[in-house]
Amino acid sequence: LFTGRLFRMISSGPCPFHCVCRNLSESLSTLCADKGLLFVPPHVDRRTVELRLADNFIMEVGGNDFVNMTGLVDLTLSRNTIHLIRPMAFADLESLRSLHLDGNRLTTLGPRDLAGLVNLQHLIVNNNQLVKVSTQAFDDFLLTLEDLDLSYNNLRRVPWESIQNMASLHTLNLDHNLIDHIAEGVFGELYKLARLDMTSNRLRTLPPDPLFTGAISPTPYNAVISLNFGGNPLHCNCELLWLRRLIRSDDMETCATPAHLAGRYFWSIPEEEFTCEPPLITRHTHKLWVLEGQRATLKCRAIGDPEPVVHWVSPDDRIIANSSRTSSFSNGTLDMLVTVARDDGAYTCIAINAAGEATATVDLKIIPLPHRGGAGGMKLFILSTDGQIAQGEDERGDR
Repeated sequence: LFTGRLFRMISSGPCPFHCVCRNLSESLSTLCADKGLLFVPPHVDRRTVELRLADNFIMEVGGNDFVNMTGLVDLTLSRNTIHLIRPMAFADLESLRSLHLDGNRLTTLGPRDLAGLVNLQHLIVNNNQLVKVSTQAFDDFLLTLEDLDLSYNNLRRVPWESIQNMASLHTLNLDHNLIDHIAEGVFGELYKLARLDMTSNRLRTLPPDPLFTGAISPTPYNAVISLNFGGNPLHCNCELLWLRRLIRSDDMETCATPAHLAGRYFWSIPEEEFTCEPPLITRHTHKLWVLEGQRATLKCRAIGDPEPVVHWVSPDDRIIANSSRTSSFSNGTLDMLVTVARDDGAYTCIAINAAGEATATVDLKIIPLPHRGGAGGMKLFILSTDGQIAQGEDERGDR
């Protein structure tokens, strides 16, 4: 036994205190799990292929922890207390295939925290406290990653821009987060995706996507995909009718709203009950007089299912976009900070949802600023209570 240990120390260099080092078939494994470590051991053999540091008390990684470990293939940092990954911490790990960071205390993944992992295939970051993942966090391994696990975190948003480019992705676990939105078409190019878990998030709807079609109604050209989205507060209206029309064997998902469908199994509800209500404009500004240069606020309130989106169209038939002078709000309010004479005219409020649209007209009158007349007097304009303008006289009695 002593001879064997001595041989391993001679052939592989010193083994970190308390760790176990195994050199089998020219592949060195350094096993330091559950050793009470507070940091990555500084004397790990740089030729290590497998490094296990799970179940310790490591608080951060970076600096020289993994410098020159270009042959490392498998790194396990599970169930520590890691709250910080220093940028470029893994920059030398060009051969790494598997990185386990589950069960730590990470709150963010920054743009360079995972830089250098150009051959990474498996990234496991579940059971952390993530609230933000940078859109650049996965840039170095977009084409190689096969398995991404971000489940059991506090994510409201995920970097869909990156995920949609993960051409080799096979498994995506996003369950048990706070995600309330899936970007439309994000899965369209993920031809290798076989499992998507969105269980227990805050999704009210799912956008139509070729992935879902293949998952629920497989064809000879689409493999069977495992898709889970139970435990979400699904709003069962006409926007989910496309999903209801597909074939699925289980019925675990339930509807949260509208009230008459709450608690009912999604797949047991007849198609005709997946309905929407077209927009109805309940209140809007009819006519508004504003002195040139002052603020004008036009209001348009609409209801419907789903909630309508409100657009404003100018008197010259152009959709009004946000600018330094105009702001259009989600509640249907159009705010014009400083009016000019050309703003005068009829504005159209358009409320749109999946069931249709409704319109209303608002007449905006711009009262020109007083200016000197030909006789040197001032022209005055008086706004009466009935919304009419009457010319007045200045102090000299000029009209």
